Amino acid sequence: MRIPLQLAVIFAICVAGEFLHRIVGVPLPGNIIGMVLLLILLCSKIIKPEQISGVSSFFLNHLALFFLPPSIAIMAVGDEVLSKWPLLLFLCIAFTLITIAVGGRVTQLFIRKQEYRENLALRAERLADRASRNKANGGQQ
Repeated sequence: MRIPLQLAVIFAICVAGEFLHRIVGVPLPGNIIGMVLLLILLCSKIIKPEQISGVSSFFLNHLALFFLPPSIAIMAVGDEVLSKWPLLLFLCIAFTLITIAVGGRVTQLFIRKQEYRENLALRAERLADRASRNKANGGQQ
């Protein structure tokens, strides 16, 4: 897909998220709903990653530019932010630790699941070897 068409697809998904938020009344911000819709479309293979890769790469390569408006807004209300810095510092540290802990747990679960699958495959292979050896020996052990 060409870049304008890819951009139109992303924009349409974003508009659909806003529609669901404003008209239907889904109690989530429209951009979050749009991201969930995009995830659903990608997981269900209705949209293939290659179909939006050009515009996605552009957005990811220029991601820092998207942080400028919120950063400037924070600077504009600097006195309020400075008055609450202990709370903000605590929240940043707390949520960083929570993110690290949850990420570690999820990683451990995936590793255990992979090891379990590998063990099952190894057992199945050993049983198949044993069965083929028994067949070759005429059913004797």
